[in-house]
Amino acid sequence: MAQHATLATLREINASVVLTAIRADPPLSRAEVSRRTGMTKPTVANALDLLLAAGLVRQAAPPGETHYGAVYFEPVHTLAHVLALDIGTRFVRGAICDLGGAMLARHDQRIADSAPETVLSAAKAVHDRLLEGGGDLPGLEVAVAGVPGVVDPREGVIRESNRAELEGVPIRARLAEALGVHAEVENDVTLAAVGEHASGAGRGVDDFAFLSIGAGVGAGLVLGGRPHRGHRGAAGEVDNPPPGQEFAPDSPSADALVSWSAASLGERRTPEELFAAGRTGEPRAVEILTEQARRTAVRIAEITKVADVELVVLGGGIGLASADILGRIEDALAALVRRPPRLAVSGLGDAPVLVGAMARGAQLGWERFTTRRISEAAVRSNT
Repeated sequence: MAQHATLATLREINASVVLTAIRADPPLSRAEVSRRTGMTKPTVANALDLLLAAGLVRQAAPPGETHYGAVYFEPVHTLAHVLALDIGTRFVRGAICDLGGAMLARHDQRIADSAPETVLSAAKAVHDRLLEGGGDLPGLEVAVAGVPGVVDPREGVIRESNRAELEGVPIRARLAEALGVHAEVENDVTLAAVGEHASGAGRGVDDFAFLSIGAGVGAGLVLGGRPHRGHRGAAGEVDNPPPGQEFAPDSPSADALVSWSAASLGERRTPEELFAAGRTGEPRAVEILTEQARRTAVRIAEITKVADVELVVLGGGIGLASADILGRIEDALAALVRRPPRLAVSGLGDAPVLVGAMARGAQLGWERFTTRRISEAAVRSNT
C-alpha cells in the first residue's frame, strides 16, 4: 500500500513538472519536454497521459514548418477563472481573468468612503456584475485584492493604512466570506510592482521599485525577480507620517502638495491645476513643481541606498503626472546618490494594481486548480 501511494505521488509530481515546463514556453513536444526536464521519454509520456486525462493540456499546432511529425502540447487556461480587485480611495476596480492572466472583463465601482462595509459591499457588487456578464464562464478559483495598507501576511489583517477605517479589519476573511471564494490580500503598491513586472515598465528587470505617489506615498519592491514584502509585510513604507500628523515632512503626496503649495501661493490649487500651470511656464507653479521633484527624488534616494534597484517606476495620480517633471527629478536624484537608478513613468495608467492582482491570481489559481485536477485524475486512473 505504501509503495502504491509513493508511486502515485511520484506520478503526480512528474505531471506537475511537465506541466510547468509546457506552461513556461508553449507549445512543446514530448522530446522537448524530456530535454528540458531531464526526464526519460516514457516518463514524460506517462505524465502527459495524466495531464490529458485531467484536461490540463491539449494538442497544439506545431511552431514553424519543420516539426517532423512531432505532437505538440499547450496548457488549457480556460478551465477556471480569477477575480482581481483593486480597493482604492474612490473606486473598487475589478476584473475577471483566466488562469493564464488574460483579462476577460472589467468593472469599476465608485465608493463614497472607505468604511469596511462600503468596501465589502462594492467588492461584492463588482463580483456580481462581472459574473453576470460572464456567460458560461467556469467558476472562480480564487480572488486576489490589493488594499491600501500593510497586510499581516499570516492573519490577513490590515495593520496600517492611510484609511483609518480599514485598520484592524480582517480583510482576507471578510472578503472570502462576502465573495464565497478563497481570497488572498496584498498591499496595493506591492501588487502594482507585480503588475509592472508582469507586463509594464519592470518587465525583464529583476530589481526595481514601483513608487506610488497619490493621496499617500508607498513603494512596492521586486528584488531578485520576486516581490519583497518584508517580515511584517511593511516593506516599502517610505513615507509614514509621525504620530498625530497627516503626512510626513517633505512628503511628495498629493495632500502634502496641496497643503504647502497653498501656504506658498496664498490660494488652494489642486495637483492637476498646479501641473497644468507648470506646463504653461507660470513661475510660481514651476518653482513649486521643482520642489515637488526634489521631494520625490528624496524618496527614490532612500529606496536606492537600501535596495540598490536598477529602475524606479512612478505611478499613482501624482506619479503619472510627474512625466512633466521627470528631468527635474533625475537632476535632483543625481545630487543625492552616486549611481541613480533609471526612472520611468508607468504605462499601465490606473490599472497596475489590477494587472498585478490578475498576475498573482492567475499563478495562485493555476497552482491550486492544477494540483487538485492532477490528483483527481490520478485517483481515477488507479480505480
